[in-house]
Formats: sequence, C-alpha cells, structure tokens
Amino acid sequence: MHNKSRGELAGMITVFARTILIYLILIISMRLMGKRQVGELQLSELIVTIMLSDFAATPIYETDIPFAYAVIPILLLLSVEVILSFIILHVPKLKILLGGRPSLIIRKGTLDQKELKRQRMCLSELIGSLREQGIASIDDVEYAILEENGKLSVFEKASKKPPSAEDTNTAVKEKGIAHSLILDKVIVDRNLTAAGWTKEKLMKKLREIKKTKDDILLFSVDDSGNTTIIYKEEK
Repeated sequence: MHNKSRGELAGMITVFARTILIYLILIISMRLMGKRQVGELQLSELIVTIMLSDFAATPIYETDIPFAYAVIPILLLLSVEVILSFIILHVPKLKILLGGRPSLIIRKGTLDQKELKRQRMCLSELIGSLREQGIASIDDVEYAILEENGKLSVFEKASKKPPSAEDTNTAVKEKGIAHSLILDKVIVDRNLTAAGWTKEKLMKKLREIKKTKDDILLFSVDDSGNTTIIYKEEK
C-alpha cells in the first residue's frame, strides 16, 4: 500500500514538474516568436500554435513518454517559425503564398459582392463587423479591407466623419499618452522618467492635494501635463 502511495506521489510530482517546465518553454518560445504572433495570428502561426499545444499537452498526462519528445518538437517548430519569418521578410511572394493578401470588400463606397463570396463572408457578418467598429450603416464606408489575419480594417467616408481640428483650422495641443505614475499605491519609476517627472515633483503634487501614495488607485499624467487621479475607495 505504501509503495502504491509513493508511486502515486511520484507520478504527481512528475506531472507537476513537467507542466511547469513545458509552460516555461512555451512562454520563452512565444516571446522569441515576437509580440505580433500573440495578438495577430497568421495562418502558419495558427497552425504552429495548435501544434505547440498538442506537443506540450501529451507528455504532461502521459508520463511514460520521455520529456524530450515534447521539448524537441517545440524547439523544432520554434526554429522553423523564426527561420520562415526571416525568409518571408526577403521573399514577399512567399508571404502571399503562405498568408494570403488583403482583400478589398468595399472599394470607394461600393461593395464587391464577388470578393465577399470568395472570402466566404456573408453580408450579415460584414455588417456585424462594421457595428463592432461603431459604424451603423454600410453606406458610411469608403473602404473595408479584410486583412491577412482575418481582421476587418474600415475607413469611413469623409462626409460621415466629424470635422477634425485640422479641418476647422483650430490649433490643438497633442495630449500624447497617459503615463501611470502611481498604480494601486505603487510609484512606477519608469513612467516617471517617460513623463519627464521626478519623484520629488510627484510628492509635491501629493502634498498639494493632501494625499499620500497609499490613498491613490491611479495617478496618471499625459504629455501635455493633464493629470488624472482616482482615489482608493475606503473599506
């Protein structure tokens, strides 16, 4: 009985160790593949992702399979993906062959019904995608492009857009991005540098509003100097 319990414990430890190791290997692999692969999968990248998940999962629950049987295919796929990405950069035709090319669904305000059918995209799906981007009517669209990764890029007709500051000859100062100087009571030093602030300047601002960093959920400042402050709710 003891031997059986010890065997079960050893098996659990093996599964735990394999899970952690494969997780770390996959994290490193995806990092090496680049950030773009995480958010925008091309066809070849989707296939690699599916294969990686299969290679990674099998040795976790089948402990009789040598651990190397998972690591070697993962490293091989990683190498192929990195090498292929490098080749595609220098051979554009290969990129079209593997990933396809963007498709114009709407051109100059006119829906290309043949292209819509060729992409096996129904009209209700197109309209739904437009609504997701805040466009109520297909008549408001000048161009709609189905990108290589399956996302729809939409450009509204100029007559449907609200006038910009440039159109009205109004001088507007760029706000840039908001830099979070304090996040949930923690001062973010790298954002202080990016915003051109110092810790002393931040502390002075906190004294002016009679608060400490422990009172702050979010303190951000944009490139034009506008601040946003959200206080932590009292328990």
